[in-house]
Amino acid sequence: MQKKIFGGFVVFLIGTLMLASCAKHTVTIPTNNVDTTKQVSYKDNIQPIFTAGCLGSLCHSGSVAPNLTTGNSYNALMTGGFVKTDAPDQSEIYLEMKPGGGMSTHCTADDANLVLLWITKGAKDN
Repeated sequence: MQKKIFGGFVVFLIGTLMLASCAKHTVTIPTNNVDTTKQVSYKDNIQPIFTAGCLGSLCHSGSVAPNLTTGNSYNALMTGGFVKTDAPDQSEIYLEMKPGGGMSTHCTADDANLVLLWITKGAKDN
């Protein structure tokens, strides 16, 4: 009888811990100068950031991943693991671009926040 009670307690405890560990990941987008209500177009808003700051002679124009050239960048980001739509603020592309990130000297905080907004809105190829 004690084994059944103990076993039931263990199952209850494990179930409770599993449910307690399930938390929805919430992303807070820094609002600086980024309008979080606006629609974000990859073609019109995101690609121009990469074109302006990332396509130097030996940078992300094909020799260093991800390839951020027009026509290649979206696929490179999505298949290369640089974008996490389930945890946008943990996306490598954002972490590199945000202030203090390895590529933050090549873009502004607003650029990084716009990329984060794009990822948060589903990282669509639009």
